Amino acid sequence: MIRFNITLIILLSTLVFSCTNSKNKTHTSTYSVSEADMEKGSQIYRAKCMNCHKQDGKGIDRTSPPLANSDFLEKKLDNAIQMVKYGSSEAIKVNGKKYRSYMPASGLNDKDLQLVFNYILNSWGNQYGTVDLETIKGIKEKR
Repeated sequence: MIRFNITLIILLSTLVFSCTNSKNKTHTSTYSVSEADMEKGSQIYRAKCMNCHKQDGKGIDRTSPPLANSDFLEKKLDNAIQMVKYGSSEAIKVNGKKYRSYMPASGLNDKDLQLVFNYILNSWGNQYGTVDLETIKGIKEKR
């Protein structure tokens, strides 16, 4: 009986922990970014993101993290979308450096968020795939 209980606990623990950490997964889809959508994403980036993250996506040292070659974008895309969608003052680590500055909510609708993220995910040498509209819509505010 004890062996059965231990086995059951291990099995349930494995199941629970393997299904929970979905916020840190990168979402790629079969969605292909058209040239027109890349241009729209670029326009949104220039209007909303470029002041802090710069034209080349390299950010501002110690205040605004880089988007170009960003391990955070590659590994924690949901977190990045959530920060842009709702704003954040949470500290993050990007390429080994800690950043803790206020990221205001973008005010963008879900379609525009998709356009700008797909632009970022495929610019400055980034090859991080794409994010679909359903994923953007599914990202909820942290409580």
